[in-house]
Amino acid sequence: MKKLVLLISALLFAGFVSAQTTTTGNESTTGLKMGFHAGINTSKFATELNGDSTDVSARIGWQAGIMLRYGGRFFVESHLELGQSTIGLITPDTSLVNIETKVYRSFVTIPVMLGYKLFQSPDGSSSFRIMAGAEAMAILKTKIDENLFYFTKDDFEPFSFAAYSGIGADLWIIRLDLGLHYGLTPMLQTDDNSYNVMTTFNVGITF
Repeated sequence: MKKLVLLISALLFAGFVSAQTTTTGNESTTGLKMGFHAGINTSKFATELNGDSTDVSARIGWQAGIMLRYGGRFFVESHLELGQSTIGLITPDTSLVNIETKVYRSFVTIPVMLGYKLFQSPDGSSSFRIMAGAEAMAILKTKIDENLFYFTKDDFEPFSFAAYSGIGADLWIIRLDLGLHYGLTPMLQTDDNSYNVMTTFNVGITF
């Protein structure tokens, strides 16, 4: 997986070097664009490892990355992102005392999306977009503040896949994106129903 991430990173950066947008008159035509972005996320998943007694709360995390987009009104877009998600867990132990802990997961994600610009200004500098696709996630590190009695950091899957849907806006060089990432594979090796749902909001610039 590390070799795959390095290969994709090299391809993305190679694309960045040659990235350009072609125009005819005042109308934007098909071209390649690059960008950088950063933002926040909230992440939450359900687990049945301890019956219905575990309360999972979403907490704020972060992500930052680079973007490539190719196309015109219809386009293909991909990101390479590094980030961290955080969740809170509360569960009673055998002595009926609540155990509260936080789980931190550092990750690399590679989403690939198809998109359509519902609105586009005549010069192509501003638009409103919808996007959908899929992403692969590799977990770099998992940290648990306190070990819960029924799972540890080794129980988390090192790789996962998710479906992605989102909306976005381009305002000259400023880019805004709101995305929903719905897990297609479980987070926990011992719980097939532990699908992660993450919401992300990014602010970036596009060249």
